[in-house]
Amino acid sequence: MVNKGDGVKRSYDSRLRDARAEATRLAIVAAAGRLFAERGYAATSIEEIAAAASVGRATVFTSVGGKPQLLKGAYRLAVRGPANANTPLGQQARSRRISAEADAHKLLAGYAGVMVEVGRRLAPLYEAVRAAAHADPEARELWQLITEVRRTAASGIVRRLAERRALLHGLDRQSASDILWVLNDPALYQLLVTQRRWTQRRFRSWLTHSMQTQLLQPPDPTARK
Repeated sequence: MVNKGDGVKRSYDSRLRDARAEATRLAIVAAAGRLFAERGYAATSIEEIAAAASVGRATVFTSVGGKPQLLKGAYRLAVRGPANANTPLGQQARSRRISAEADAHKLLAGYAGVMVEVGRRLAPLYEAVRAAAHADPEARELWQLITEVRRTAASGIVRRLAERRALLHGLDRQSASDILWVLNDPALYQLLVTQRRWTQRRFRSWLTHSMQTQLLQPPDPTARK
């Protein structure tokens, strides 16, 4: 006789195993990200990552892969954040709300806020990827992908600004995307917050102002009257 509860139990056990495997994977990726940022990509070994994540060397390979996969995973986790590790940044609820914002100035203020949060998580690892790209072909490939993704994200924001007829007069979309691509670079966070000791609040205010003044028509002073 078949126990009808067996199927439920197996399903529960499977979900539990999957959850544990995902937790292990995230722990490994997070440990790799910390070590890459602290020591550099080339100087960090799989054994050190395994020890930092409290797993065996073989588990690193079966859960994530070798160092190139660890670097990609660490970068992805830093961009998305641990709370949304499996959801691309642009598909997260906050990003969707910002993209739907009707007011172009508020849209860029929200986008700048997201860039500050991402910069806080990402800036140290970003520099490690940049350095690794000079010596490692797979790291170079990741760096090129990162650069393209940032440019695509900038173009998407500019398209929304253009749809709202908010772009500065005489500024074409390609030039606007170039400007925003420069301003969404996490290296700015590293330079101004990490190195020059700006507060995050000051950096966010500067970044918001820079985006708005470089890309948008000035607010109409008569609009509130």
